[in-house]
Amino acid sequence: MTAAGAVSWVRIGVGLLLAVAPGMFVRRFVQDEASGSLILFTRTVGVRDLALGLGSLAAVRSESTDDVRRWVRAGLISDSLDLVAGLASSRLAGRRGVAIATATVLPVIALDALALRQVADSAD
Repeated sequence: MTAAGAVSWVRIGVGLLLAVAPGMFVRRFVQDEASGSLILFTRTVGVRDLALGLGSLAAVRSESTDDVRRWVRAGLISDSLDLVAGLASSRLAGRRGVAIATATVLPVIALDALALRQVADSAD
């Protein structure tokens, strides 16, 4: 399986988890009862990842290099902006929150970068 295919399935899985059962995810990181706003925010992140994953998977299955490149770039931009937003929110989230956000998104960014490299290599 290509990195683009792998990151598609990761996004679909994470997206489903966050969209369908956001409380299960949030409870692992919040000491108090999660607010409705946090549950809603988590669900919207899940929906976004699900959409990116489904789009990426469709592109991989279409075997269109341009489509795969576009979807992987969209995911990379999204993940990179998530990282920047997490780091910028360190005063709100605290060290633990930033560590969790960074540890969660950095591997996906690396997989996105690998996928883009594979797409570029296959186009040559």
